[in-house]
Order: sequence, then C-alpha cells, then structure tokens
Amino acid sequence: MNDLDFVVDGRDRIVQVADEHRATMARYLGHPLWVYLPGAEPVLGPIFEEAREAEEIVESTVFYAGGTVDVRVAPTGRALAVQLKRRTELNVRTLATLAQSLRTIETELAARAHERRDPRAPGFRRALP
Repeated sequence: MNDLDFVVDGRDRIVQVADEHRATMARYLGHPLWVYLPGAEPVLGPIFEEAREAEEIVESTVFYAGGTVDVRVAPTGRALAVQLKRRTELNVRTLATLAQSLRTIETELAARAHERRDPRAPGFRRALP
C-alpha cells in the first residue's frame, strides 16, 4: 500500500479519490473501502467511527499490511476525507533487518499511544430536570 488520499461516504464506500490515485482506485469507486484494503476494517473502522461521532479530525498511527501507517480522518459533512501515509514496512531480508524494523515499528506505535483518547460519553438530547 502506498500513500492514499480519498473520500468515503457514511457507509465507507469510496466516493472520491485523489487524481494521483485515480488509475489504481477508479474501479473501486462506489465500493466499500474494505474491498480495496482487505483486513483494514478492524483497524480503520474505529478511527472512522470516532471522527464521525466527535465531528473532529482524528489522527493515529496504526499497524496495517506489514508496517506502520499514519491515518488522518477529517469529517466533511456526511463524508470522511482520509489520508493514509506509509511510514515503515517490515524488512524481512535478514533476521537483523527484521529485528530492526520491528523495533522501529514498536517505537512509532508507542510514540502515538499516548494520543489515543477514550471514546466520548454518549450525549443525551434531553436536558436533565
């Protein structure tokens, strides 16, 4: 997976892609993002949900497809503008390169762990008496 910029609707269907991704992603327009990025729903789904509920930009670093990915999700009305930027990948050429890449990934994930917020408490439309 390379860096990606796209927009998904309320059902996580790809509705718009950046010009530089049009050639590779055009056939996925109108389809759920999870078809294009299999296995990403458990990783990205909660981030999408948080952005929708908070109506705020949510940023995180996640482990997906053998490396770390910076995720930025911005609500835009009923849709979400999503940026995925690859940071690192597992290097499996030798045991030493694998160990080094795992240390790098662990450091990147740990650096962002303190930024994870607890989910918002549910709000009530009625005021208390």
